[in-house]
Amino acid sequence: MNRTKIPWCKWTWNPIVGCSPASPGCGHCYAKPLQHRFDRPWGKAHFYAERLDQPCRVKKPARIFLGSMTDLGHETVLPAWRQAIYAMIERCPQHTFILLTKRPGPWLLEVPAQVWVGVSIESADYLHRWNVIAQLARPEVRLVSVEPMLGPVTFAGCDRQPDWVIAGPETGPKARPCDAAWLEALAAESPVFFDKRKGDRRREFPQPKQG
Repeated sequence: MNRTKIPWCKWTWNPIVGCSPASPGCGHCYAKPLQHRFDRPWGKAHFYAERLDQPCRVKKPARIFLGSMTDLGHETVLPAWRQAIYAMIERCPQHTFILLTKRPGPWLLEVPAQVWVGVSIESADYLHRWNVIAQLARPEVRLVSVEPMLGPVTFAGCDRQPDWVIAGPETGPKARPCDAAWLEALAAESPVFFDKRKGDRRREFPQPKQG
């Protein structure tokens, strides 16, 4: 498990590594070249059982990004791997785990209660991902990460608003354009919003109900 500069979490935890493109937002995936640099496999999921107990070693409550180097909904992730991860999460009730997927589905029904479940979308073409988790009876916090933002996004026509929206432009030398007006419009309609851009921006976190 690694400390991270991702501003909305303290740690990343990757008992599973490996993925493949799901949509245009994956075009400049940060994880793929990082794995290649260390001569590690990509393209499909690989399970590292020796990493399972890492969250238990962190005693201070923290927000932990689960699967920053994979998608737990990937077709090559075995159900037994997810069950082992869920069992470990339940052993660490002091932590909040944040999961993002581009492949929401029935597998999310078994996610433990302290996991905030979110989908990644890059434009309005992928709002159907949000509609899947919006229908779940739980978790308590359902979020959307609009990053990289490649087109305007609004949840005005959806049955439910996300509990939390994270959004930002693509970064790096090959970054595709993002109109600042898209971000401002999304921020204006989002009760809880986290702007990934630097500077004096809205950076809010949801407050789950207690009890």
